[in-house]
Amino acid sequence: MAGVRSLVVAVACTLAICTLIAAVLAALVPDVGGFGAALVNSVCIGLTAHLLIHSGWRLFWHGDEPPALGMALLCIVSVLVAIWVGGHVAAVLLDDSADWLSGDAGGVRIASLLATIGGTASMTGVMWLRQYLAALRLQAQLEQARADAASRLVDEARLRMLRAQLEPHMLFNTLATLRALIEVDPGRAQDMLDHLVAFLRTTLNASRADEINLETEFSLLDNYLSLMSIRMGPRLNYRLDLAAGLGPCLVPPMLIQPIVENAVRHGLEPRRAGGSIEVRAREEDGQLCIGICDTGEGFAPGVINQANAAAREHDPAATGFGLDAVRARLRSAYGDLASLEIRSPSSPAGDGGACVTLRLPLRTALSETAP
Repeated sequence: MAGVRSLVVAVACTLAICTLIAAVLAALVPDVGGFGAALVNSVCIGLTAHLLIHSGWRLFWHGDEPPALGMALLCIVSVLVAIWVGGHVAAVLLDDSADWLSGDAGGVRIASLLATIGGTASMTGVMWLRQYLAALRLQAQLEQARADAASRLVDEARLRMLRAQLEPHMLFNTLATLRALIEVDPGRAQDMLDHLVAFLRTTLNASRADEINLETEFSLLDNYLSLMSIRMGPRLNYRLDLAAGLGPCLVPPMLIQPIVENAVRHGLEPRRAGGSIEVRAREEDGQLCIGICDTGEGFAPGVINQANAAAREHDPAATGFGLDAVRARLRSAYGDLASLEIRSPSSPAGDGGACVTLRLPLRTALSETAP
């Protein structure tokens, strides 16, 4: 379809230039026999040249960009043939003779040459312009593909680094706790082992997918926080609140866990009394809104203001590796359609803690595949 449209544009340009030349010659060269005769000669010769050059371009170079010398030779040969063939076609249409091709017919010969050159130049220009624009589009697509690939590689590298940072820390502490519980409390040790197996299974399955549903992500969080609550005992309370109907929503894997682990490690564990953490998922204004709030140590106000300002300016060095990785993955997956904001203290009462809010497009597997 695009090829037909380009051909129509080239023919239209040829006809427009031939018409312009015919009008000028009819006004300036009386020997051409008026505008009608000049137009017929111009169009016949111009279209013949157009057909010859276009056919030769397809025949010899199969529509690819031809070499400059080859294109020049094709144009010269096509012009000479077009003058002869187009002139005789015009003579038949005008019920006249084509004696001007071999004799001295004054302005008629000039008109034919100008019409041919004009039509050829217009057609050739359109062809080269089309090739140039196609090359620009291809270059832009290649650059975009390279940028997407580089972004994806960075995203995957960050995810691998994040997993390398998160999993050993959690596994070592969990295994140490499990070893201690086996002797003193075998029942809790069994519960901890069950949650650890479920957590590792879910993490492994999630690592093989580009996106997982929110229900699976919350299941991973449940197993992780269950492990932490067994290890920390009554010092940790948690609540997971997934609104009805949001379970099938798609999110990048391990998007929420780094934030939750940051809250446990840096917010709740340092406090002797521990604290609580709540993860909520809601739909707000057509977006998926996920809040992770804790009652831990929180952030200093200056750090929060700097982090949120850096996030608005797409500065990757904002709040530490975990949250930086989450920001980068949100940008890679959603561009400017997603955001991460930090608030500390987590409540207006100002009693400490922090709240991280993720806002991202509301998508499900059905909406992705729907026409």
